[in-house]
Amino acid sequence: MTSRLGVMPQITVTSKASSTQPENLIVDMLDNIGVSINVAYVLVSLHEGGNLSSKELQSSCGLRQPEISVAMKELLNDDMVRCEAQNGGGRGRPCHRYSLNGDLFAVIKPFINDAESRLNKLTVDLARLDKVSQSLASAATS
Repeated sequence: MTSRLGVMPQITVTSKASSTQPENLIVDMLDNIGVSINVAYVLVSLHEGGNLSSKELQSSCGLRQPEISVAMKELLNDDMVRCEAQNGGGRGRPCHRYSLNGDLFAVIKPFINDAESRLNKLTVDLARLDKVSQSLASAATS
């Protein structure tokens, strides 16, 4: 769960939360069930910070812009976040602000459902493996 530089990013919207802070526990748990660590940091930062720009997410998550962009692409494709373009009145590309598309639990529920589905499949596969291995052991001793 460390970055390429060997440093664990901290969610700073709660001012350098320790690993026992609920925000970092959520990141850890999402990572444990197979969610990309960068996606997990972005989700928790949006939950904590509300409507954030890419630059604010970079600061909050401790991630670089390309990492934020990849995480955002996944979250936008899955309709987990909303994106609003805000024109600063000047030239150039508009600034985008991102927010969760619902409360945190509703947004992460598909990840939870997917993990539960994988767990159920593993449970069935382990039971079948146990039966088959017992059959083979019985056949070998006969």
